[in-house]
Amino acid sequence: MTGREAEQAHDHGAWAMLGRRLSPCLDLAIGLTAAALSVASLLGTDVGSVDARLEPADPFSVAATLVAGLSLAWRRRRPVAAFVVFVTCCLLVTLTGHYIGLLSVLLLFSLYSLAAHSRRRNGVTGLVLCLLVFIGLALLDVPDLGTSDLLQACALLLTAWALGDAIRSRRTQQSERLRIAEQEAATARELAARAVVEERLRIARELHDIVAHSMSLIAVQAGVGGHVIRSDVAAAERALEIIAETSRDALTQTRSMLGLLRADDADPAAAPLQSIDELEDLVRGVRAAGVDVVLTVTGPVRTLDTAIELTAYRIVQESLTNVLKHSGAQLARVTVAYVDDGVDVEVTDGGRGGSPARAGTDVSSGHGLTGLRERVRLLGGTLEYGAPGGVGFRVAAHLPSSMVVAS
Repeated sequence: MTGREAEQAHDHGAWAMLGRRLSPCLDLAIGLTAAALSVASLLGTDVGSVDARLEPADPFSVAATLVAGLSLAWRRRRPVAAFVVFVTCCLLVTLTGHYIGLLSVLLLFSLYSLAAHSRRRNGVTGLVLCLLVFIGLALLDVPDLGTSDLLQACALLLTAWALGDAIRSRRTQQSERLRIAEQEAATARELAARAVVEERLRIARELHDIVAHSMSLIAVQAGVGGHVIRSDVAAAERALEIIAETSRDALTQTRSMLGLLRADDADPAAAPLQSIDELEDLVRGVRAAGVDVVLTVTGPVRTLDTAIELTAYRIVQESLTNVLKHSGAQLARVTVAYVDDGVDVEVTDGGRGGSPARAGTDVSSGHGLTGLRERVRLLGGTLEYGAPGGVGFRVAAHLPSSMVVAS
């Protein structure tokens, strides 16, 4: 449904709501007017000039005519009951030989109301009942109902029913369009809210990966520089250079990510997206921090989707950051294996380790491994991490090139 159609459906729904609020007063006015005019027609007509067999008005015929007119006040709230009362009163007036007058015209309006405001089955039943009543009255040769009158009455009854049924069908279609428009609007709001949350989580993961790794390197180099500043000035200078370079890189990436938050029309692709090709630079920085890292790349090297490349980079970055912060290991191994259906990434170290952890179980109090698990899940991959036998730590992931997005 287009926006204009949704707006039109909403407008129709507003008019329908206004009509429902005014309908009790309007229907009461219709009922009172119909009763007054019907009684006036009965009392003010010279029945002898219409048909000599007609009886003059009496209290019974007046009361029946009055009740028939008043029944139209419930034509929308109780359409079936109002129709039954109206038809019954009409039969009482006719079968007692009195002049039906305006009630014959109002019968069309009662049938229309039944078809428009009740179920289609009730409308069809009312139409068939009216046709049978008129045919039966014609066979009984009641006054003021000849053959031509019968045919005309049947045609008018069919027209009144068809008009009411068309109104009912149109109202049903409008209600359905309004319901669909409301559902689509609710779905759009839900999708928009979900997109905002997902984008916030994505940016939060990126900022965490950038800041955590950079701060770990800075902390290590600051410790080294503070330790050797008096005994080895050259080593202290190298540590300061690494701190400065790492800080500049972290600031550049952080500013880029914050720019995405400030710009409404910013393209996420404009952010610096690291890839597997940049792992050598990442490893070089960790080596400078004092951890020997062995990087091994196997399989036919090829360019993968940017999301896969970035996730592989973040897995290695977070794993090496944890080595710097928690492991105390002097050696770490990074293996990247290009396989037929994607890429496998594994990072191991021989540090202090911890309790063995099952796949998908967060062993960190921080958000690093949790963020990795979410990244991999969104790509349809698998992630395992833990300390095999309580020695060292291992992070292993498989990222499929098919990019099956998890729901």
